[in-house]
Amino acid sequence: MTKAGEQDALSAAAAKAFAASFGAVIKLAPEDGAPLWVDGRKTPPAVSAKAPKGVEASCLWRGRREALTRAMASARSLESAYVAGRIAVAGDMSVMARLKLEEGR
Repeated sequence: MTKAGEQDALSAAAAKAFAASFGAVIKLAPEDGAPLWVDGRKTPPAVSAKAPKGVEASCLWRGRREALTRAMASARSLESAYVAGRIAVAGDMSVMARLKLEEGR
């Protein structure tokens, strides 16, 4: 898959997973590419290649692009990826408690 295709897959996974607002901004930072921002202050949350103006991300998710994409498949996938160390989460952990990921499977 091309870098553009990989970016599209991550964007699509984020748009599908974050269907409900959560009152914060998350930065998805794949090790092998450009970051994405999920603005959960909006309904539905907005996924963008640019940071929202005037707002820092409350939470940062880091890992391989594939791991980030798979982590958004379901709440259980996110928990599994985090516990296994495939993704790292930093910042305001209360954001994580407010997330309600849509089941992608």
